[in-house]
Amino acid sequence: MSMTNKSKKGFTTFKVSSYIFSYSFLLYPIILFIIFYVYVNINSIILAFQNITLEGQRSWVGFANFKMFLKGLTESGLIRISFFNSIKIYFINLVICMPLYIVFSWLLFKKVFGSPVIRIVIMLPSIISSFVFCLVFRSFAGAPLQQFMIGLGAENFPNLVDDSNYALGTTIFYQIWISFSTSLIVYPNAMRSIDPALFESGRIDGMCTMWQELRYIILPLIFPTVSTFLIVGFSGMFSGAGPLVAFYMYSAPAQAYTMGYYILVETLAKASNPTGYPQIAAGGLMLTMIMAPLTLLLRHILEKLSPVEG
Repeated sequence: MSMTNKSKKGFTTFKVSSYIFSYSFLLYPIILFIIFYVYVNINSIILAFQNITLEGQRSWVGFANFKMFLKGLTESGLIRISFFNSIKIYFINLVICMPLYIVFSWLLFKKVFGSPVIRIVIMLPSIISSFVFCLVFRSFAGAPLQQFMIGLGAENFPNLVDDSNYALGTTIFYQIWISFSTSLIVYPNAMRSIDPALFESGRIDGMCTMWQELRYIILPLIFPTVSTFLIVGFSGMFSGAGPLVAFYMYSAPAQAYTMGYYILVETLAKASNPTGYPQIAAGGLMLTMIMAPLTLLLRHILEKLSPVEG
């Protein structure tokens, strides 16, 4: 009996020790999650309803910070430009970029003529360091490209990087290009998971062109992947800064601002003067309260529209 009790006690001690050993690995990331996510977000929510003095003292002001943020949206200011630029970029990605991503991925999937060259050119941003690639692109698209085009006879060709009228378009073009690399990995992989027997069945039923194959087989079966990109892109509409930091650091032209970049720049600018933090926190909370239910609604709609069951 005593030997049995000792065995049980030894097993219990070993089990407790194994639990302690296992959870000790989780303790550090849990602490980081509590400090840098839970605490930071709770503090940001509380800060949205407060005012901060230069001495660091806080006081409750209700919805005054939200009113100031809404005033910036309705007036012709930097917040308004950033807000509408973010919406503009999302719809450009939705209407122009996503169809291009799918078509190019389909062409690579079908291994059409020139597909290896297309893959190399589009994959360059992911092969080379993104920061280095951005510096190379920025250096080329600025004064060198301007001088080259002027030499060809385009006397009024602008500096696409430094000219504020073209800065947003240039950064959008660059963002579209670097986004191709991710899309051309995910979409072709989704297409390769389709059972080849479906293509044979389609040909028997009279499907004779690649466009019919794309429309009736590929698009319905990769719809879950497409909907994932739609939901993720929609949820991050106002949080992404794009390549603006790599292009301009913290001095981008006002016409190129997005909400993510605006919040980043304003947060860094207020590091020595925290009186502006409450308005930034109120703006972030307001955008979250708007986008969270809309994202869930979009997810529900896409699930209803999905042609794939199960």
